[in-house]
Amino acid sequence: MRSRRGHGRSEGTAASAPPPPPRPRLEFVRKRDGRVVPFQRQKIADAVLKAMDAAGEPDARFAAEVAGIVEFTLLERAAATLSEGAASAAATTAIPHIETIQDLVERALMELGRAAVAKAYILHRDLRARVRSALRVHRSDTLRSPVRVREREGVSDWSKGRIVAALMGEAELPREAAEEVASAVERRVFAAAKKTVTTGLIRELVANELFERGWLAALTATRVVGLPRLDVRRVLSGHSLQPWSRLRVRSAEAPGATDVLAGELLTRYALESVLPEAMAELHRAGDLSVIGLESLGRPLVLCVEAELLAGGADPSRSAYALLEQLSALVPAVARTLVLERPAAVLAPLVRTTREHSPHGLAAWLRALGALARGARVRIDLGSPGARYHAFSARLVEELAELEGAFAPRLFLEGEELEALLEEHAELAPRVEMLLSSGRLVPSWSGPDGVFAGPGCERRGDERALLACQAAVALNLPRIARRAGPFREELFQSALAELVQAAVEIARALRAAPGANLPAGLRMRSSCALVPVGLREALWILGDGALDAELAARTLGFLGEAARRFARDGALEPVPCPFFGADAGARFAFLDARSAQNARQEWLFDDAEAALAETRPYGAGFWLAPVPGLAAGRAEADALRTVPSGALEFGNRPPRTGDSERPALDAWRRFEVVRRAHAGELVVELFPRPSRARARDERPASRLRPLL
Repeated sequence: MRSRRGHGRSEGTAASAPPPPPRPRLEFVRKRDGRVVPFQRQKIADAVLKAMDAAGEPDARFAAEVAGIVEFTLLERAAATLSEGAASAAATTAIPHIETIQDLVERALMELGRAAVAKAYILHRDLRARVRSALRVHRSDTLRSPVRVREREGVSDWSKGRIVAALMGEAELPREAAEEVASAVERRVFAAAKKTVTTGLIRELVANELFERGWLAALTATRVVGLPRLDVRRVLSGHSLQPWSRLRVRSAEAPGATDVLAGELLTRYALESVLPEAMAELHRAGDLSVIGLESLGRPLVLCVEAELLAGGADPSRSAYALLEQLSALVPAVARTLVLERPAAVLAPLVRTTREHSPHGLAAWLRALGALARGARVRIDLGSPGARYHAFSARLVEELAELEGAFAPRLFLEGEELEALLEEHAELAPRVEMLLSSGRLVPSWSGPDGVFAGPGCERRGDERALLACQAAVALNLPRIARRAGPFREELFQSALAELVQAAVEIARALRAAPGANLPAGLRMRSSCALVPVGLREALWILGDGALDAELAARTLGFLGEAARRFARDGALEPVPCPFFGADAGARFAFLDARSAQNARQEWLFDDAEAALAETRPYGAGFWLAPVPGLAAGRAEADALRTVPSGALEFGNRPPRTGDSERPALDAWRRFEVVRRAHAGELVVELFPRPSRARARDERPASRLRPLL
């Protein structure tokens, strides 16, 4: 009985216990003007990321963590308020003030040890407060002004306060200086007796006042980035804005007018507002060329392993799941996405389908090309791997059937190409066609880095994304002319200055805001240094003779100088033979025009004729033709100081006498001599197809005369 009564009392006590307090919800935020708007954590993260960019410490993941900490703190404060006696149902919805949120952001940044970011955040917050104060003071302007302002969307009343706020926000002028400029602009507008003015006219008047006062920094910050109407009409009618474009063959897949106009605006913005002034001047003068400014904010190249993107999908469906992942990734890329080690994901297509099946490898490659064409981004394939000989053979067969500017390229290690032709000698014609068209690019790797894609090297077993954030082409013929024949020391000194400038440019471009990558993907950045006009520079330095040893010293010095100037490790400069075709035409045009300007006695028609005969500088590592050396030999001698890289045959297809397969013969010669320089045993890689015998009768290896 006693136990029953005790049991009953315990039940009654449990039944009478009060329910737990409701958890607060964070749905709204109170603005400074009293309005209540929806709470968005992403806005906090965006504000923190802007402060991190200003402090030179961009990290989107850390910004998201700060936003999460602020949200958690707000909820904990609201829960504490409820536990102290707030009983109404409305009290369960926390409505913090915007100032409270900003205070918590500052506190979180300081406690997490990001003092520089906290300072940038505080300064921006103070600036915004001063701008709001200026707008409040001039709010009565509209009551006494008959002038209306025509904006991009609609028409508004005149407000001097908006000019003051813009000058304080954009140019960071003190309030007194901003008031002075705004008053001068207002007097000129009212004196003109115009009832309607445009925002463009107001900006021009502001620029004039800033120029008269000598405030050039403020003028640069407020200057409009735009295009003349004539240039817009030229682009819309199909003409190019670059005068050197006539030196290059127009691509069948050239970008449309909309892309060209958008790219020109981004290029002008980058030169005026992103690059340091001295670096931008080097670009304009043609000493170097910053590649990819028209796609500012996106890496030129991304290299990612196929298995990493497939994400453990069903092997029978992983290839098409990979296409979905690629479609989400290509908008973040400017030019090229390289899919490394594709065999691990695509090999099931070969094993489970017949040749030319609508669900086989050929269909998948055509889908890949269509995706690339739609996004206007190349999607290339990395080396399948030494143990995937059958897959590599099938891949080469299918790639040879594809056409178009966006058909994928295949980057293939020399050892893999050797094994492929050893086992499948019948593929030699297809390999020759792919080599000569630049669709098959032989590569090599060193002990410290593995070639992954244009401008990217992979270290050991790392799995992160590799991004070539910037590419800078160097005008080697120009500095060779300035140095003069046989003045290698002067040439190297000027080259070192250009490399240092290129590294600074890469740092500036890396700090520019850009496209976001899908969540969960880590990225390591590099910078491509493109030696444009290598053959022409050697010709000048050698006074008409090409010296492969000088080329080796030049490329070795280029790599060493790049590593020395990038000591912080934030960017890894990589000598690269890609991206230089347009720069080669630009440099040749600018140098030819400079030479004509030095000859004032030339008539205009003669100058135009000389420009029409100008040939673009060579791009890449090709030196052939070299007197006395067959194609491939000089390149192997020159590239012995480049630990890893690729040889792009499509830049300058080799010609070797009456050879039936000049590209394949040049690669054979290059690979054997390159291995000899690396200390490997020099043997015949595989017999020539015309001399191939049955496999069981063929000797394992034979020395081949190469010199």
